[in-house]
Amino acid sequence: MWSLHNWLVSKLALPDDDEAMVKRKKTLIWFFVTTLILSASALSVVSFTSAKIASFLAAVVNSIALIWLFVYKKPSDTLIELVGYADVIGIILADYNNMGAMLPRLWPLSVVIVDVMLVCRIRSRSSIVVIITLCLWLVISSAEQATRFGLLDVGGADFNGDHEYRRAVCSCSNLPCTRDFSGVSVTLFLMVSIFLLDFYFTRGFADEVLAE
Repeated sequence: MWSLHNWLVSKLALPDDDEAMVKRKKTLIWFFVTTLILSASALSVVSFTSAKIASFLAAVVNSIALIWLFVYKKPSDTLIELVGYADVIGIILADYNNMGAMLPRLWPLSVVIVDVMLVCRIRSRSSIVVIITLCLWLVISSAEQATRFGLLDVGGADFNGDHEYRRAVCSCSNLPCTRDFSGVSVTLFLMVSIFLLDFYFTRGFADEVLAE
């Protein structure tokens, strides 16, 4: 796998590439290929229609960005931004799907998106937009967990396929059941804190690498 990666990087090499550009291309190849595979896999896993659409769009944008990289041998910051936005939207909707089906949450995958955008020195506003979007999603989804105000009923979401599994771990009439507000608040605080700390340290690392 590593030799294949090095071969792909060699195909993208240009005579005027400096060390920073070579590292950037290496990172982007892994990023585009991995997110493309994840987006395509999500199409057969999620049941919520909007999540399927978002996963399909994310796969398309990742494919375009990967093709651009191989055709022009230079990454496009605009395409990388679009990939980041598309992937984050797909992750949020897939996380919504799993939240309703009481399956493992997927939002932590978005941390990788932010890290790649920081390391590749994409415009800082893009990272900030992604971070604000994700923090808002964490707040909204936590509020839904604490109060069940109806988020999981929006858009005709259908989680009946997982009904038996959900009933086995939660015995209220409106699945999934609400959680204790204090517990949800503590969990939300920890999630947002870890996310922001990751952003702070990764940005510092990226700045140090750029300075070198």
